[in-house]
Formats: sequence, structure tokens, C-alpha cells
Amino acid sequence: MCFLLAVDLLISFTVVKAQTVLRVGVETNYPPFSVLSEDGSPTGFDPCIAEALCRAMQRTCEIMPLPLEELLNSMEEGKLDLVVAGLTANREREAYMDFSDSYYHSRSIYIGRPGFETSREWLKGKKIGVQAGTYHVDIALGLWGDIAEIVPHRSYGGMLDELCAGRLDVIISNGLPGYEFLRSERGEDFVMLEMDQPLAEDRDGARMGVRRGDPDLLKAVNDGIRDIKLNGEYEQAARHYFSFGIY
Repeated sequence: MCFLLAVDLLISFTVVKAQTVLRVGVETNYPPFSVLSEDGSPTGFDPCIAEALCRAMQRTCEIMPLPLEELLNSMEEGKLDLVVAGLTANREREAYMDFSDSYYHSRSIYIGRPGFETSREWLKGKKIGVQAGTYHVDIALGLWGDIAEIVPHRSYGGMLDELCAGRLDVIISNGLPGYEFLRSERGEDFVMLEMDQPLAEDRDGARMGVRRGDPDLLKAVNDGIRDIKLNGEYEQAARHYFSFGIY
């Protein structure tokens, strides 16, 4: 009787765990990775990958769009289970989240108007835009903080708005959304700049943040990334949003 009761409880626990809704965060304004449609629902590569991943894991998910800083804060406060937002793993973040295997690769670039000089002399007193919450903040401060004004922006879209309005001289961007901007109508007046101080290449790849201390969820996420690459859903999403390989 005790054995049967234990089995019954185990089955019940497994069913409840499987039915628990995963809270999955994506960015609000980071085209083509994630943007909000007219009805407020998230669309883009990351929401598409998140939905495919949830299907592969056979889990019900709630996709929650938030600015990057709020995504990170929500993970730290235990309000999210998974963040699909191309994160870079670092010690600060590893204190409150685990990281999946990489799911795409990119590199960072400088964007500004053509003809801008790229010397330290020219950058003196200039404004360099970065997205708050990204490793670009530390890079910009380390390379240019002694001569230029480093301006963090809450959202990537807001940073682009400031660049187009002429209130920023240069921005540091992830290459993939940066290329998307340069191909757009309002990006026609801008180019990718070569600087005296190049940015570090992305060697480890963009990762998903996973609720810390849950090895079963981390394994399920990594297995899910592998599965959607094998079943073609990853490639289908990548081809829809990018004209070149991202992995």
C-alpha cells in the first residue's frame, strides 16, 4: 500500500511539474530578434525560437516581453524561468542564472555616419550610445570612457532613435540587429565604422538564461535547442529573419 501510494504521488508530482507554465522572457524592441506587434504580442526570431523550444520540451509557456534590464532583474528576482534574448554569459549573471548552449553567433559593431573619423582624437567629447544591461556598457567604458560620454539606453530601439535624431555620434550594436538597421530606410544615412579600438569577437555565442539551480530545466532547454535544429524549425526561423547564416 505504501509503495502504491508513493508511486501515485510521484506520478501526480510529475503531471503537476509537466503542467507548470514556464515564464519565458524576450525583449520588447530588438528587431529582428523581438518586436511587439500592433496587438502587443511579441514577434521576431527569439519569440519564434522560444515557441519552438517549448513545443520540443512539451511545456506550456507564457512569453513575456520586457526591456533587457527588466528581463535580467526578473531573472534575479525569480520571476522568470527562461530568457531567450541572446545573452552573453558573465560572472555577474552567473550569480543568479544558468546558461544554455549557444543558439546563434554574432559580433559587435560600431555604427555612425559615413566620413566620421575613428581616432581617439576625434572621439573626444563625443557621445557613444550603448544598450543598458549589455556587455557593451563595460566595453565602451573600458575603451572610450576616459575621452567620450558613454550613454546607456534602456532599449535598443530608443538608442537607434537617438542616433537618427543626431543626439548620439556613434553606437555599439550587436551585429545582427545592426545589419538589419543599416538595411532599413532610416539606416541609409549610416554605415558600419572601423575603429582604432576593435570590439572583441563573439567566441562563446549567444545563450539563453535559465532559472538557476534547476539542472532538469537546463538539460531540457539544451536538448530542445538540439531538437529544433534537427527537426528544421530553427533553420526555418533563421531563414525567415536573416538572409545569411547565424550559427
